[in-house]
Amino acid sequence: MSREKKIANDLVPGDIFHPGEYIKDELDARGISQQDLVVKTKLSKSEISSLIHGRRNINVRIAILLEQTFGIDAEFWMNLQIKYDIDTVKKKAEKSIKQANIPLARKARLKHLVAVA
Repeated sequence: MSREKKIANDLVPGDIFHPGEYIKDELDARGISQQDLVVKTKLSKSEISSLIHGRRNINVRIAILLEQTFGIDAEFWMNLQIKYDIDTVKKKAEKSIKQANIPLARKARLKHLVAVA
């Protein structure tokens, strides 16, 4: 059986984590409640809840508020969001390619193109 070498950048992640999961982890690690985060960021309860449960994305304003609250650079939070967005699109594209009725060789080429995009 021949094994093709794979480059890390050519792989599509199996598990994708919304940045809200990292916010939840940070709250837990610091012993801060969601209500405390509401007070510190001046975001609404529903905004915080939506962020933590992956129903709302991090934007620049929220990244800056998180930086002020946790002392973690806004760029970090934005990078998490961008990574999540890219991985989500790649995973959807990979799924579409798998389901498509096209020759295997073409599928392999399309998967590679999606992974390196």
